[in-house]
Amino acid sequence: MKYRHANGAKNILSIIMLVLVFILIVTMVFLVRIKILQNTQEFGTMLAKSYAFEEQTQLDFFKERVYLMSAYIDEMVANKADSRQIQNGLTNYYHHLEDAVGENTFFAYAIINGEAFTSEPWDGKDTYDYSGAKWYSDAIEAGGAVVVGDAYFDVITGDPVYTISKELSNKGDVFALDVYIENDNLHNASQSIPENASVFLCDSNGGLLYKNTKLSDTESASYVSYLMQGISNGEYASYDDSITDLQGVKRGVYYDSLDNGWTVVITIPMNDILIGDSNAFIYIIACIGLGSFAAVLIIVIRDILQSREMRKAVNTMYALGNSYFAIFRINFVTGTYELFKLADNVSTPLPKTGKYDLLAAKIKSSIKESSEQEFDYNFSIENIKKRVQDGVRDFGGDYRYTLPDGEKWVNIRTLFDSSFSSDEVIMCFKEIDSEKRINLQNRIALENAIAESQKSIKAKSEFFSNMSHDMRTPLNAIINFSNLAQINGENPEKVKDYLQKINISGKQLLNLINDILEISKIEAGHNFLNCKEFCVTTLIDEVAGIFRDQAEAEGKVFTTAFDIHDSQVVGDSFKIGQILNNLLSNSLKYSNRGDRISLSVKQFAFEKHSKYQFIVSDTGLGMSKEFTQKVFEPFLRETNYTDRQIVGVGLGMTIVKSLVQQMDGEVSVESELGKGSTFTVTIPLEIVQSADAEPHKENPEESSFDLDGKTILLAEDNELNMEIATEILSMCGCEIMQAKNGKEAVALFRDSEPFSIDAILMDMQMPVMDGCTAAREIRATDRADAASVPIIAVTANAFAEDIDKTTKAGMNSHISKPIAIDQLCATLSALIKNDPGESPADADRSMPNNGI
Repeated sequence: MKYRHANGAKNILSIIMLVLVFILIVTMVFLVRIKILQNTQEFGTMLAKSYAFEEQTQLDFFKERVYLMSAYIDEMVANKADSRQIQNGLTNYYHHLEDAVGENTFFAYAIINGEAFTSEPWDGKDTYDYSGAKWYSDAIEAGGAVVVGDAYFDVITGDPVYTISKELSNKGDVFALDVYIENDNLHNASQSIPENASVFLCDSNGGLLYKNTKLSDTESASYVSYLMQGISNGEYASYDDSITDLQGVKRGVYYDSLDNGWTVVITIPMNDILIGDSNAFIYIIACIGLGSFAAVLIIVIRDILQSREMRKAVNTMYALGNSYFAIFRINFVTGTYELFKLADNVSTPLPKTGKYDLLAAKIKSSIKESSEQEFDYNFSIENIKKRVQDGVRDFGGDYRYTLPDGEKWVNIRTLFDSSFSSDEVIMCFKEIDSEKRINLQNRIALENAIAESQKSIKAKSEFFSNMSHDMRTPLNAIINFSNLAQINGENPEKVKDYLQKINISGKQLLNLINDILEISKIEAGHNFLNCKEFCVTTLIDEVAGIFRDQAEAEGKVFTTAFDIHDSQVVGDSFKIGQILNNLLSNSLKYSNRGDRISLSVKQFAFEKHSKYQFIVSDTGLGMSKEFTQKVFEPFLRETNYTDRQIVGVGLGMTIVKSLVQQMDGEVSVESELGKGSTFTVTIPLEIVQSADAEPHKENPEESSFDLDGKTILLAEDNELNMEIATEILSMCGCEIMQAKNGKEAVALFRDSEPFSIDAILMDMQMPVMDGCTAAREIRATDRADAASVPIIAVTANAFAEDIDKTTKAGMNSHISKPIAIDQLCATLSALIKNDPGESPADADRSMPNNGI
């Protein structure tokens, strides 16, 4: 009876175990399914990224070809090549590029001096209105940059194309390249996608550019539209998201984007993901689960399943053995080996059994020489025996190993299991070359990324620390002296003193902002030279004039000297002024009362160009020898040898060096603590060969101009800025018409009498209508003074691209905020005096802005 109860309990326990194992198997299959879907999402996304990378690489390749051919055409035009030579050059370029990328891939053409040139004959080129083409207008607007246009249908072939274009050196000349999107030569990556998968390439608007699918064109268009809408809504972000295609098949969706907004979409049938050959792992898991189920079932029917389990064990052993190209059994007691497995492509003269020393010598002969000693130590019989005694079951290392197909990374291991044999280990060899190289590359990339990240973090930390401190210092003075001025409003002397200090602190803050903006332009590559004729002596006088009053107020001696015989030169006077401004500012900053500061210029003649040497010297605080080696590095200041509070983020000398190098010049420094510093800047400048090229200055009486009674239309949305500008202009005797936005300014101009408005001051960023749009509408107005009324841009963004926008909008000049009274009056005077339509050089190109 007890036996029967025990047997019944055992059967119940066995059933319970079988149920638990079944539940475990179902759970494992479910989890494996999830993992497969997650891995497939990663694989699909990687596939999409790979395809997108190839498309981006192809696009970058064509952009580079456009850039190179544009330079070649510019060179031919500069060398006065005739139409035949230009046509031959274009045709040769087309055939060379065709050899590289395949036939019927692209079509090249150029517009030069209004004449059209094509890489292949086209009857319609003489009547084609290129001026209205988007590729042409895009290139002109880009101003010399390479532009990639949206897809459209070619007027010649009717095929979908996109155009890459670039404006040439001569205004209005453009070189362009049509790329035929549907050419399979451009989409090699689509050949490597999984079977039954589909690939779609869409433009930035979701339009279909290229497809590799069994769907027709009509079906593909509607299907892709639905796909792109789902991607936009985030419907395929999860690993188990899918779409049902037009045949009712569920598909996983994977995508990635190119730099220009194009999107690569890959869809794979869900059945291929879950039951395809590539996902055999789910079957392995299921088999293992069934094996476990069978193992529990053996408790009840052990004898029936015993032979089946033995077969599984043998198969598993062989499956594991296939991972290694060579396996040996090593007896560390007798010092012998037995060859268990050796791949067919690895030949060896070793017998099946023999002494371990012979095997070790053979292995060592295939290992890189630098690792032989390491192998001798790690895999000697003594060390194998010691590891077994210490309980080390698995030990190995990676070595450079010579195989029949070359030197590869190989992992050599010894495995020990006492249940298998107490005096033997298994020595196995596995090729891991691909994995090892990837790991090494990843480690190097990680180390480089960490180093760059640490360097970037340190630089940013230093920058923000300096910037925060040095901006808060003048801000503190501005805020607190403003409060003191309000408190002491009845004391005019104190209020005047406070206002002077507020003005000084404001200029310090402006200089800090100018330095930060200047270095950002340099780092972004937007700081271009603007070379034109100027007078060296006049420039030096203007620069010196900025600092003479400051030097006198601080009790310092400031002198200038000239040793030149050619004053009229061609160069970027504004950037030279920036350089001298920074150097003189530093000399005043790092000197004491009674010190001497000098600015001298020397000329060293050499053929057409001369080298002009600008020397700024002072007898001030000086620098340590160590600091002179890094004075041009950003964010650094010499503060170890002075207790004076120095204002600035440490960018001035970095800007100086960058500007000097941009003009092919040199800068050096000599300094000694307590004895001062000397900065020498040498810049090559082209001499203007003219009989009357003598230094000259405008007669102040001739250049003076009275603004009294002039009517100025002022467009400004900020109330405080409106009040400031109105006050400045009113002080000059002007009548003011105020507009709060560009739309009001246009309306006031249209409603006024012709020629009643003498000039327009136009803020750039305003609500309702911005300044550039307003300027264009005023110029387009149908009245006599629309084209000639001076329009001056007032902008806080003084970058070259911002100034270029104002010029294209039809404005005559620009001034930057904060507004300088003398600069505003000089610009207005120059423009109002000029004949209608005449535009003087921008007034703020002469000196840095020290406005109020």
